[in-house]
Amino acid sequence: MVSEVCILNSNMKEVCQSIELMEKYLREKLREKQLWENTYICKQIEKRNNGGTFTISDHIQAMVYSMLSSGAPWERLEKDIDPITGGIPTIDKIFCQYDYKALLKADTDKLYNSVKALHYTSQYTRQQIKALIEVNIKIFQRLENQYESIDNFYRNFIEIDGSLKTLVLVLSAQNSPFKMSQMGEALTAEYLRNVGYDLAKPDRHIRRILGSKILGCSDKETVPIYETFDIVADIAVKMNKPTAEVDYILWSYCASGFGEICLKAAPKCELCVAKSHCISNNRN
Repeated sequence: MVSEVCILNSNMKEVCQSIELMEKYLREKLREKQLWENTYICKQIEKRNNGGTFTISDHIQAMVYSMLSSGAPWERLEKDIDPITGGIPTIDKIFCQYDYKALLKADTDKLYNSVKALHYTSQYTRQQIKALIEVNIKIFQRLENQYESIDNFYRNFIEIDGSLKTLVLVLSAQNSPFKMSQMGEALTAEYLRNVGYDLAKPDRHIRRILGSKILGCSDKETVPIYETFDIVADIAVKMNKPTAEVDYILWSYCASGFGEICLKAAPKCELCVAKSHCISNNRN
């Protein structure tokens, strides 16, 4: 389902132009590792598009990476990111190269302390690691045993709803039997992107910049989560880009350590390349 708000928005042309300007700015500013084509997500989407398969280990790795993106700036991981694969070898080693049998026997406190020693933890990390080992890997095992692969199970929902919103709901809703512990909608979307599914991550940056005070893709100041999926997908179609790439441009423009322009607390409006299209700027 495509967002009616975005389709009916006469500002769509300007929104796409704004994102093109943001991308140009970011390509001039960002370091090589931070460019879209060097990200882990981009490489995983390419792998899936090229018919690659994803094992239970790939899904565990994807979930670990998504959890590390929660509650702390991603830039703190940059020094350890492999420029060729986009992966994080130091984290891969801590998590036993995602051997689920080894992880099920692992001490969650030791895993946490190893990640903490690298200064990669947030207030959520301890509980997320515990949830991964005690709940989520077992769900992966159950899906693999019953459907031969995790992706076979996911395909049931993708065939019903190609937007992937139903799949996100199945994995994140509190009343779902397949709810992944410690994984809300945004982290679930990030996890799915890390195994090559092309969708947005509706985090606070994306929902704010698309909202009624900035790019005006919604009548809400903070775009609702499931509306965000539709809006970014609609923009991506019009720009002929992967949805995750459009999301990455918007996120990078807002994030500390990346574009650092459309910051919530201290936006640098005087430097913004898209300020002529910004609703708040034009009102002022």
